[in-house]
Amino acid sequence: MIKTLIIEDEKGSADRLFHFLERDHQSSIEVLGWVQTAKEALDLLNQKTVDLIFLDVELGEQTGFEVLKAAPKGEFQVVFTTAHQEYALQAIKHAALDYLLKPIDREELRIAIEKVKSKKNGQGKESLEKLLRHLHLQDKIGNKIALPSLIGIEYISVEEIMRCQADVNYTHFFLKNGRKITVSKTLKEYEIQLLPHGFFRVHNSHLVNLAEVKLYQKGKGGSLVLSDGTEVEVASRRKEDLIQVLGSG
Repeated sequence: MIKTLIIEDEKGSADRLFHFLERDHQSSIEVLGWVQTAKEALDLLNQKTVDLIFLDVELGEQTGFEVLKAAPKGEFQVVFTTAHQEYALQAIKHAALDYLLKPIDREELRIAIEKVKSKKNGQGKESLEKLLRHLHLQDKIGNKIALPSLIGIEYISVEEIMRCQADVNYTHFFLKNGRKITVSKTLKEYEIQLLPHGFFRVHNSHLVNLAEVKLYQKGKGGSLVLSDGTEVEVASRRKEDLIQVLGSG
């Protein structure tokens, strides 16, 4: 039996995952429990031997990555779960680890579990170590992002970025000091790096630093007014998630 732990801060998502595991994988999966916080997860990982964890990327104010950094070094495998398709997936894919998008699909879960079963001893550990090395390098760099420009590679603090705008295969970075830096990479590549730092993709063409939002103006999708007076359109399909993140007051 594969001893399994669910680390998920949303009860609905945890219930859905537990239901699928109980219904379809009872013969191979033993669910040891469900925990909602990083602290609860670490307490349980220190107490019990676990073979597999389903780990939510976002755990309230903390992340699943923080759990992995502090967890006792073991042989367990990890399947990440996330509601955001791009969020942190660069690091996860880099380490050849598996992930499931919420709401979790029954068939995708089956495929993920088959992958877990097929991995040889040590493969999961190697993937985790690769991920942790990648995260360690990110920590060393700190809250800076590398932007290749005409003069070289500029290392800009993410707090200095007001917003980013897509322009086909280019991305324009607008900084608080009024500077604009254009980089020959797509906005999607930078979204993965900036989402953990309080940025939000409000439109296919716009990624915004939410710390700089002064006003949300109502409309079909509405728009945001930033601290420098810039108005940025919000796509109607992203409106609900944005309002939830900002708080409705």
